[in-house]
Amino acid sequence: MGLFDKVMGKDGGKLSLNKQEAFAAIAVATVGADGDVSEEEVQRIVVNFAALNAFRRSNMRDIADDLNQVAKLIKRHGAPAVVEAAKSTLPKESLNTAFFLAADLALADGVVEPKEEKFLEELQKTLGVDQALAEKIVEVVVIKNKA
Repeated sequence: MGLFDKVMGKDGGKLSLNKQEAFAAIAVATVGADGDVSEEEVQRIVVNFAALNAFRRSNMRDIADDLNQVAKLIKRHGAPAVVEAAKSTLPKESLNTAFFLAADLALADGVVEPKEEKFLEELQKTLGVDQALAEKIVEVVVIKNKA
């Protein structure tokens, strides 16, 4: 640990997220996986969050605050650590939903870049999403986004 790490909050302490931040963390990590965040991806985050029970009582400002907060955490701690914190926060039954959202976001701009595909494969393992289910989710997302 460096001289400034503990003082600046980089002491390896456990990241703590609420449910909304956990979904936001997975969304931000997904859209940032290829190094380019498109307008379509940002719009898709908002649309997807509007459909989730976790965000039903949230307004646009709350969602923007959550997205900004987790973007800062990802910059500071790295996407893997923040995604792991999201996994720890989300109830088991929400992990498949989180993977679905990530797959949908990866395809929001019409193309899944190699870095995004690699991220989704790692996310599937991190979240513990069954391979057969992950394939079904991707199939549904592709069908959904063809229209």
